[in-house]
Amino acid sequence: MLVLPTDRGHTPVPFGPSDRYQYLRARTAADPARTHVCIAARMTGPPPDREELERLVADAVARVPALGYRVGGTGRRARFEPAGALDVSLHVDEVEVPAGRSPGRCALDALAAPLPADRPLWGVRLIRGHRPDEYLLAYRAAHLFQDGLAMAQAMGAALSGARLPAPAPRPAPRAPSPQTVRACARFLPHLFGRTARWLPPRSAVTGERTLHTTTLDRSAFDELTRRTGASAAQVALAALAGALRAWTPDHWCGACDRRQRRGLRVYLPVSLRHPGDRAALGSALGVMPLTLPCAEPSPARRLADVVRDTGPMTLYRFRELFGYLLRAPGPVAWLAHRVVHHCSPPRLGVTVIPADAHDTGPGIAGLIPVSPPVGSSPGGCVFVLEKTRVSVSFLFDAGVPGTERLPGLLGAALEELRAAV
Repeated sequence: MLVLPTDRGHTPVPFGPSDRYQYLRARTAADPARTHVCIAARMTGPPPDREELERLVADAVARVPALGYRVGGTGRRARFEPAGALDVSLHVDEVEVPAGRSPGRCALDALAAPLPADRPLWGVRLIRGHRPDEYLLAYRAAHLFQDGLAMAQAMGAALSGARLPAPAPRPAPRAPSPQTVRACARFLPHLFGRTARWLPPRSAVTGERTLHTTTLDRSAFDELTRRTGASAAQVALAALAGALRAWTPDHWCGACDRRQRRGLRVYLPVSLRHPGDRAALGSALGVMPLTLPCAEPSPARRLADVVRDTGPMTLYRFRELFGYLLRAPGPVAWLAHRVVHHCSPPRLGVTVIPADAHDTGPGIAGLIPVSPPVGSSPGGCVFVLEKTRVSVSFLFDAGVPGTERLPGLLGAALEELRAAV
């Protein structure tokens, strides 16, 4: 048993509004696993034994101070605070699964494992048996404890040997400029109202989930970046628009009504963290409305539309306005968060996470990101942009038919885009 001191002079960190929302959501969720996030690393070679695994995790805790924090206090006094002594064995478990079980199913099972509230809200599961030449290291955390970017930072540091700074209270945002308010006003109506038809016929909500994954070559994204000036994230969004168009062509091809011609409105989680915040603690997200041009038949024009709607200044102004609203005093922040998260209609959530550090870890064959859909959406897609790979997952309700086709359609849409520009 390894017990580590984790206070080391670190100070409590107050909740931000996103943290508080996730805190309240976790307290009222019927299934706590619905508030967890997970990244599973597919590892080659022989798996470590229990003692070695605990030693590796202890080394990660020593280099990522956020892993030594827990939720302290209750109600309005809830905050992150140093946990004191941390027993690594309580955060590690091992499972043997039947041969042939899909890595996605293994990751979903790991996601459902409980995270006791009296200690730091994370865990590491070693999974073996699904393939003779591979094992999985699944890192899961409560969404309150870490959002997707924070998870990627922590896991990247753990796998690469890097060290992250200790958490500190986040600075208060400046009030948005009038130009920002005017520029972002056009986004707000897109948070509400009906979206285009995009699900296959006979789709239903069952409460069960299915996960399908794929790994794409990052060089294809970089090639398109050199040719067009688009970022890798913009290429990913344009390829996704093409994949969704091919998934349900009856919705997008031929004669379309006005709503279909406008495209598919989705939610794009956007990090509100300060650029210098690398402590990997807490949740700091806004939800930006974005329209994927699924009705556009030209792959090149789909990319141009995405680039137009997700330019650097657009994202900067959205972060500035949304960050201010969510950190405004008292009722303003609560009202903004409640309206966005409770009154917005169910839509596809698309998350793009930069994770360059993961490629530097030895023996990593790929990543399986798992993030719960935004709100009541029946599905979501996550891209993890690594240096040499792009790991993608599609998490959907099991009542949505044909989701197993999406990984292949995404690869085909990426090749179609390469051929078109």
